[in-house]
Amino acid sequence: MKRLMTIGITFLVLTGLSFGITYYTHTKFIDYSFFIGLAFTVIIWFFTSKGGHTSRYLDMTVQGTTGVKVDQQKYEFSPNVVFLTSLAYTIITLGVMLYYYRSYF
Repeated sequence: MKRLMTIGITFLVLTGLSFGITYYTHTKFIDYSFFIGLAFTVIIWFFTSKGGHTSRYLDMTVQGTTGVKVDQQKYEFSPNVVFLTSLAYTIITLGVMLYYYRSYF
């Protein structure tokens, strides 16, 4: 039940943000929905992964400043429900956007 609530809240946030931006810019929903989904997916991936480029940079900075060798973390990413929901939203909106703008291709 908790998982369904998380999926629902994530979907509502992404859809609400898309509607909000389209309301203020006076454009269509499909114009921004894919890019918002993509941005959220990348942000969630960046902040939930461990041992990436940013972690290595921070480890090297600490090692250079203090002289103490820091153990480097192995790159690790385990997708959670929010990430998978935003990824599904992005894929679905990409398909809808390609179908909607099919006459341009």
